[in-house]
Amino acid sequence: MKTPVYIFIFLLVALLFPVQAQSQTQAPATTYNGLINIKQNKAEVEGDLLKLDMDILLSGLSVGRYQTLILTPVLRKDNYLLRLSPIRINGANKHKMYERTVAFQGKQVADGDAYVVLKSAPTLLQEVNYKKEISFRPWMENAELILLGELTDYDDIPVQTYTNVLTDRLYIRQGQEK
Repeated sequence: MKTPVYIFIFLLVALLFPVQAQSQTQAPATTYNGLINIKQNKAEVEGDLLKLDMDILLSGLSVGRYQTLILTPVLRKDNYLLRLSPIRINGANKHKMYERTVAFQGKQVADGDAYVVLKSAPTLLQEVNYKKEISFRPWMENAELILLGELTDYDDIPVQTYTNVLTDRLYIRQGQEK
């Protein structure tokens, strides 16, 4: 009578063990470390404008079907904070929803404040040439440039937030006056 009980417990443990091992191996993949890199980082002041030029590389970045990863470059120093236009990476189903919005309401409505909207393509190396001109303020000298990542679910509710400090002291080159 004890043998069937032992077999049942063994099968139960055998079924549960792979699930635990799988969840432990998948956890580090959601940190997005090493999957987002800045190839070029240039900041230059011309007149009263700060010109940022960055090439953001996304390699092997996988976003769930119903999720969106929003990558927002941020300038931060002391009590000052400036969020730049975000890059949105949609999962497969979220991107279909985006394409429907483009078809029915137009690209400007679908994009919102996003710099660019991409579909998740974990097998491809995606490169975003991020160029932005903003009004220069004195506090921006030696500010931090960070990249905030926010993973949202189907209803655009944040699931996880990531912070990646790109540079702790932004060097701004003085450009030539025109």
